Amino acid sequence: MNRFLTILLIGLSCSCAAQTSKRTFKSFDYQGKKIQYAIQLPQDFDANKTYPVAIGPSEVTSADDQSYYWRGVKDTYGWILIDFPTYEGKVSIVTAFLKHINSTYNVEGDKFHTICFSANSSGIFNLVMKMPEYFHSITGMAGNPGTRKGDELAKLKDVKVRFVVGDKDTYWMNAAKDRNAKLLEVGVDSQIEIIKNGKHVLTALIGKGVLTRMDELR
Repeated sequence: MNRFLTILLIGLSCSCAAQTSKRTFKSFDYQGKKIQYAIQLPQDFDANKTYPVAIGPSEVTSADDQSYYWRGVKDTYGWILIDFPTYEGKVSIVTAFLKHINSTYNVEGDKFHTICFSANSSGIFNLVMKMPEYFHSITGMAGNPGTRKGDELAKLKDVKVRFVVGDKDTYWMNAAKDRNAKLLEVGVDSQIEIIKNGKHVLTALIGKGVLTRMDELR
């Protein structure tokens, strides 16, 4: 019996170790250069299965430099999470990168979800407006498009837009309300969620809070 329990415990230990979701650094070739990115696969990742993929802004220069709203997560809740400098807005590089990911993994719908926050949000919204055919959704965690022009915002008609902002974050909340209204005027699927007593940085939503919200955009 003791020998059986020992074997069972060892098996359970190995199984738990196999469940660990770890972030790793990789690179892809772009015009003769190696472009680095970081990726975290779901627990029990199966290369034959299809997964939703989220791209978050990050400089990807160190192990600690992870996109803020899934920083340090151990469970990706079924998502493939990728860190990449989307805020630089270089369409050609981002296009090549997304094609690389699509050729490497089974990406749900062959499109991506992205997230932005604060100072990087205008650039990332601009990027998505330039290449909307690559994205299912964009979530602004206290982040908004820099433009109020209807013809520009209308480029997001096939992209789901969600704003999440704290009610204590007056400037960003008012801007999100304004952009949400403008997007609705031009027929974009846009919604806003105002977090009670929420500040500019919504720390409580890191990980599960964000990823479960993004699940609603699939």
